[in-house]
Amino acid sequence: MKERFKSILLFFLVVMSLFFTQKLWIRIPETVAKRFETAPETNANSYALSDMIAPYKYIINFGNKNHTLFYGDSKYHIWDDSRQILSQVLGSSNITTEEITREQYLNLKEERSLVIYFPEEISTYILAKTWGVNDPNNITDAIPNINEMYIYLGTKDPFFVFTLNENYLAVYDNEIDAIALKGKLTDIDTSNNYDRYYTMREAYQIDNDIYIPNRMENNLLTAYVSNEISTLTDEEKRKLATRFFDQEIDYLREIVESNGSTIYLYNNKSLKLNINGTLEYFHSIEDRVPERNLYISLTTAADFIKDKSSSQEGMYLSSIEDIEQAGNFGYRFKFKYRVRNIPVILGNREFGDYIQIDVYNYHVRSYKLLARREMDLSLDMVIDSRSVLSSFDILDKNYEFLVNEYLSYTGKTKESYTNYLGNETLRDEVLSVVDDISLSYYDPNLKDKNERLIGVWVISVGDKSYGFNVYTGRLVFER
Repeated sequence: MKERFKSILLFFLVVMSLFFTQKLWIRIPETVAKRFETAPETNANSYALSDMIAPYKYIINFGNKNHTLFYGDSKYHIWDDSRQILSQVLGSSNITTEEITREQYLNLKEERSLVIYFPEEISTYILAKTWGVNDPNNITDAIPNINEMYIYLGTKDPFFVFTLNENYLAVYDNEIDAIALKGKLTDIDTSNNYDRYYTMREAYQIDNDIYIPNRMENNLLTAYVSNEISTLTDEEKRKLATRFFDQEIDYLREIVESNGSTIYLYNNKSLKLNINGTLEYFHSIEDRVPERNLYISLTTAADFIKDKSSSQEGMYLSSIEDIEQAGNFGYRFKFKYRVRNIPVILGNREFGDYIQIDVYNYHVRSYKLLARREMDLSLDMVIDSRSVLSSFDILDKNYEFLVNEYLSYTGKTKESYTNYLGNETLRDEVLSVVDDISLSYYDPNLKDKNERLIGVWVISVGDKSYGFNVYTGRLVFER
C-alpha cells in the first residue's frame, strides 16, 4: 500500500512539473525554445540591400486604445509581408493620394493598423528601387523622403500613410491584398502574449504621442556577448585578411604591433585588427568621384558587408551622412544591431556604432567594425526571473532627477513653480518634451568575453539620452 502511494505521488509530481514547465515556456518571449533547436544552415551571402534598410520598431494598433510595440521581426515576420505590400503600392498605377492633417493621422492610429518606424529619414525612391520596383509611381515625388509608414488593417480596404515629420500622404489602392498581414495581427491579438502600450496622450492627457508600456508581460532575456576580433587566432586573422584583400596571404605584408594589434597591407589597402576588438579597413580613392549617388553607394555597401562581414544578423542601417574628401563626394553609413530582437547601445563612445562605412559610389574608402557576437547560453542562464519595470515605473522612480534635468535645460528654477515636485503644470511640461522611451540592451564593452548586456529603458529628450536599469530603475548612462 505504501509503495502504491509513493507511485501515485511520484506520478502526480511529474504531471505538476510538466504543467509548470509549460507555463514557464509560455511566459518566455520570442519563443526561446527555438533558440535551442539545431539551426538550419543558411546562405552566408544572403545579405542584400533590402536587408540593410530595415525598420527600427513597429507599433500594432488593435483598436480600443490597445497597442503593442516590438523592435525585431524574427518572430512574426511582419516586415516581410509589409515590404511586399508596400512595394506593390509604390509601383501601382491605380493609386489615388491626398494630404491629411496630424489630427486625422492620430485618429487613424486608433484604428486596427500597423505603423513602421525607420531610424533615419530615407528616400522613398530608394525604398522602391531596393524592393525591386523598376518604375516607381508619383508617391516618390509627392513625398520624396519618409521616416514612418502606416498600413490600415481594419474591416475596410487597406490604405496607407507615408509620413515625414509633420507631412502625411494618404495613399489608396483597392486592388492591394493585405489578408495575410491582417491574419498575423489577428494571431498576435488572440495570443494575448504581448506587452500593452499606451500613448502619453492617453495616459497623461498631454500633447505627446510616444508609446509607453503600463506593465511588462514578458521578461527580458539574459544576453552575453564576446568580442570576435580580439579572440582570433593568428591563423583566423590571416584568413580574415585574405577575404578582405582577395589575395593569398603570401602577397600580404603582416605587421604585429607591440600592443598586440595586427596590420595587413596590400598596395593601397590596409586592414588593422586592433587589440581592443575593432577592425579598421582603408582603401584610398583611386578615381575622382565628383558626384554622389545614394542608391549606388548603398548597393556597394551592401555588397561589401555581404562579402566581408561575418556578423550580419540583427544589423540595421541607423544613419546616413553626406561626406566629402579632397573633392570626392560620398556617404557615411552607420549601422546598429539587435540581440534577441532588442537594439544594443554600445558603451564604447569612441567607436559609437557597430559598423561605420564610408562609400563613394562604387568605392569603399573605409570600414570600421566592432564585432560583438551573442554567446550561446543554456536555458537556465537565459531566463531572468526578475520582473521588468515598465517605463511608467522608470518615470516615477526618476521623476525628481528628470525634473531637475528639465529645469537645468530650460534655464527655469524650482521657485517658478509652487510645490515643484507636485506641480501638475511642470509635470506636463517635463513629459511633453520626451521624444522617445525605448527598451534596449546596453553593452558596457569592458570585457572581451562573457560581457553581460544590461537591459535599460532609454529616455530621449532633445539631444540627450538617459539609460535606466530595467530592474532597479537606477541610471546606467547619460549621453
